[in-house]
Amino acid sequence: MKIFLFRNKVTNISTKLCTDYPWVKMSVGIKVQPSFANRQEVFVSDSVDVTSDHAFSLMSYNVLADCHTHPSTYPYRNPDQLHINSRHKGLLEELRYSNCDVICLQEVGPGYYKDTLEPEMKKLGYEGIFVKRTFDKNDEGCATFYKTCKFVLQDNMTYLLGDIAAKILSERSEKENLSRYTNRCDVALVCLLKHVHSDRTIIICNTHLVWESALIWDVRLIQALGCIKALKEYQKSHPGSKAMILCGDFNTEPTEAAYDLVVRGEIGEDTKEKMRKEYDIKMEDIEILLKTLQDEHLVFRSAYKDVMGTEPRITNLDGEFCVCLDYIFYKTEGQCLQVTSVVDFLSEEEMRRNLPPSEVFPSDHLPLVAKFLIKK
Repeated sequence: MKIFLFRNKVTNISTKLCTDYPWVKMSVGIKVQPSFANRQEVFVSDSVDVTSDHAFSLMSYNVLADCHTHPSTYPYRNPDQLHINSRHKGLLEELRYSNCDVICLQEVGPGYYKDTLEPEMKKLGYEGIFVKRTFDKNDEGCATFYKTCKFVLQDNMTYLLGDIAAKILSERSEKENLSRYTNRCDVALVCLLKHVHSDRTIIICNTHLVWESALIWDVRLIQALGCIKALKEYQKSHPGSKAMILCGDFNTEPTEAAYDLVVRGEIGEDTKEKMRKEYDIKMEDIEILLKTLQDEHLVFRSAYKDVMGTEPRITNLDGEFCVCLDYIFYKTEGQCLQVTSVVDFLSEEEMRRNLPPSEVFPSDHLPLVAKFLIKK
């Protein structure tokens, strides 16, 4: 395993300069962003080809929409500091510094996207797609940007997770409480991107699952299944696309059912037991819900777990929460897509020195960054 600092310093490599590596080289001459200053780029192996034209980087980042910056949630911050206009400079500097080829953002306000973010990203060489959550009081959605020198957008589609849930649950006999799953505004934004250098297409899904409370784990489970089914359906209509990436804010910890479903294709017995104990759920209720999962679906790998052996310690931190909720998953037929590196995370202690959102951390989430290699 090779480890680089995501700044102008290299560790564990005796003679190489960081400018020999394209990801770091891109940031040379650009001021190191405080939120990245102590984060390391960790490579999956010593033999990985980090200079290939077939390599690309991807970021997933919940940027904290204005509609969620309630003073009661962040009492340690002046309300003016919470507004997106105050945080935009820091956010844009992070995006510019990381220099990723694909950027998947969650909690993007439509006005912020149209008037500020999209024009700024165009100046940096990106095109973007935005989709707003439906019939929701919270004015935000998902945005996916891609570098036009690396990718060409061939198609995009928006999936409404509430509608997919209705389809999934249509044959259940327990119909009296389906609105719990179907009356939801959450979306999945799917883009079909053609990689310029390799001529390969990649399906990228950017999503943000519902939060509301830890107790609606079952809703997030159905939404995760909805994302998987949407990707399976989309791939059938684009059979030439052998690689998929599913990323975003899943509002789900690695010990929860939705995470299990994505990476295992089923709910593990240890997870069922945890749900039973922590949420006081009857096992028969769990089994009833699991009947909806008895369908052939895709199993994904976690980019961070493949490289680090574990998910990040923290992706979301404020005065109350300190958890991992964000992920970059990928799926490939054969070996046509390989994760080569990720950018590590900070400790809770390091983040609490400048409790997010702050001048150092412009969102209450940290951006995930992974690099992939497209193989023939």
